[in-house]
Amino acid sequence: MKKLFSLFLAFSLLFLTACNTSPPTETTTSDTTEQKNPSDSMTDQIIHRPIRDLLDLPSRIIFNANLRQEQFTYYYSKVDEKAYVYCFDPLCDHSDHTCLATPSQEYLFGMMFAQNRFYRVTGFGQIFSFAFDGSDKKIEYDAKYDLEDMNTNIWSSAELYGQYIYICLGADEQGNPHTLRFNIETKEMEDLTKKTGNYIIPSYFYNNMIYGQGDYYKTGQTYFKADIDLKSMEVEDHPVYIDHAVGSMAIGQAFGEELNRFGIPDIIGMDIYDFKTDERRFISNETIGTNDWAIVSVTEEYIYFYDSKIVEIGTVNGPGGRKVTVQKYNNGKLYRMNLDGTNIVCVYDNPDYELNRNTVIYGDRVVMKGRYVTIENGEKKVWGGPLQVAVINEDGTFGEFREVEFVG
Repeated sequence: MKKLFSLFLAFSLLFLTACNTSPPTETTTSDTTEQKNPSDSMTDQIIHRPIRDLLDLPSRIIFNANLRQEQFTYYYSKVDEKAYVYCFDPLCDHSDHTCLATPSQEYLFGMMFAQNRFYRVTGFGQIFSFAFDGSDKKIEYDAKYDLEDMNTNIWSSAELYGQYIYICLGADEQGNPHTLRFNIETKEMEDLTKKTGNYIIPSYFYNNMIYGQGDYYKTGQTYFKADIDLKSMEVEDHPVYIDHAVGSMAIGQAFGEELNRFGIPDIIGMDIYDFKTDERRFISNETIGTNDWAIVSVTEEYIYFYDSKIVEIGTVNGPGGRKVTVQKYNNGKLYRMNLDGTNIVCVYDNPDYELNRNTVIYGDRVVMKGRYVTIENGEKKVWGGPLQVAVINEDGTFGEFREVEFVG
């Protein structure tokens, strides 16, 4: 076991040094926004990092894909709408672990982007960073934990706010959780729990306040908000569950008060809350038209969602002549509503298409990790490639999704 963890740790550090030339610089907005001083530059902006398989940056979208039985990290260019291997060295064959395009050692979707650098926090007490093209890898911080003791000193999560990375230490030597904070500019690590006695797992940030979960076993409460120095905390009686955010608007699930047979409350609709105005809107499942909705994207004007109920599209011949039912994860209908929950319209309807939550909308384009699924001549047929793009028409409807061209 010791060798296994040591090997994993070594692999997490021995990469991203060879494949580079002179890349463009990037700055980020909305969910991935970073600024030097949160209090000056993030006013009325919810900072939230959704867990998705598409990393949206201003000029490109980074993703992993299996193409021709090879798994690589690619980027989709918003300029020419083509996909490229995420490596800037024309002589590299992407065959070793020093190449940014080789995702076997590190995935970009655990990364945080700040000041034109990616930052990664490992579970073993290390923070490293690298430039936009994968060059200039640095170990920013090393807690030098004893890897023999895997029951303590494990970093379970990390979130970026301005120049700070907030890290959750699951348990110290006495079994107590801690909130740590690392300053990427000064390279200083602070134990905020040791300083203040408070602890929080950040979910999102708004106007220099942290919103997240606390130590339920210690406090008997679950959801809290705190200042960014963790000097004061208070219970959130009506927490906002964020799935997507834009500006000061948070969109997520609304839960009922009664517990279902699984011991959890049912999702009864959509919760839309504006932190700036303190306005809260509830959109019921009946209004949405389904109990199984899934949001794919939120823009400054609209919320896009689909019915995620599984549908059967027919049967095919299985082993031994047995009939096998073919299912899709949705019916291929994509809807749009205003940010206040009004004016729900269908903007895309194709029963052969399987929509996917891994979606980015920019300008008049929508990029999606969906696929086409049909039955032809008694056989299941799947096509569309690992990434598709569609045009948003002037009337707001979507054109058909076409496969993105992969270059190289």
